[in-house]
Amino acid sequence: MKAGSVKKKTQARGRARRDILLTAARALLDRQPIDKITLPMISEEANIPASSTYNLFQDVHELWCELGRNISDEMAVIVPDASASDCWQASIRSYLSAFMEFFNTDAAARQLMLGPATSLDIRMAACHDDLRFGTLLYKSLNAAYHLPEINNPEQVFLWAISIADVFFTHAVIENGRITPPVLEEAGLAATAYLEKYIPTIVKRRPPMIG
Repeated sequence: MKAGSVKKKTQARGRARRDILLTAARALLDRQPIDKITLPMISEEANIPASSTYNLFQDVHELWCELGRNISDEMAVIVPDASASDCWQASIRSYLSAFMEFFNTDAAARQLMLGPATSLDIRMAACHDDLRFGTLLYKSLNAAYHLPEINNPEQVFLWAISIADVFFTHAVIENGRITPPVLEEAGLAATAYLEKYIPTIVKRRPPMIG
């Protein structure tokens, strides 16, 4: 077998084992607090030798960072549909509601992104490429409404989402999940911020045909 083929096979095996470990870690987060989980525990859950695990992840912190990035990528497929709402404020609330549902059904996401025991650098890793969320929300609203010109709109809309995240974080710390009343408060805060840039009432764009 050629050296290149051996290398590719080894790399593929390594990636497969990383995925198994990440899946095992996610399963453990469904059952235990993040600060009680160790890398050997994840190895046992994954049925992978600890020596192999340490070859793939330097420590549990590195694994949490990668899992957080993966979960963030999953959340990025939540695409807001502003055309389904009767006003832009309702579109914001609908988008935040989708995030609430994601967090409430995924204990790993709650612990890694909103939980009190997660370190700031793990949160930052989990929030990698966050600007794409602001970009998605801005493009969706701008496609449905005649928004005014906004300087750096992607960042503005990301800040609106970040404001809601503060409410979500407090809800998870206090109740273990995001509740509908907190969602309502998060929506009010996010839209109040955006109303500094967007009039309360804006005209709809004509629907796309075809």
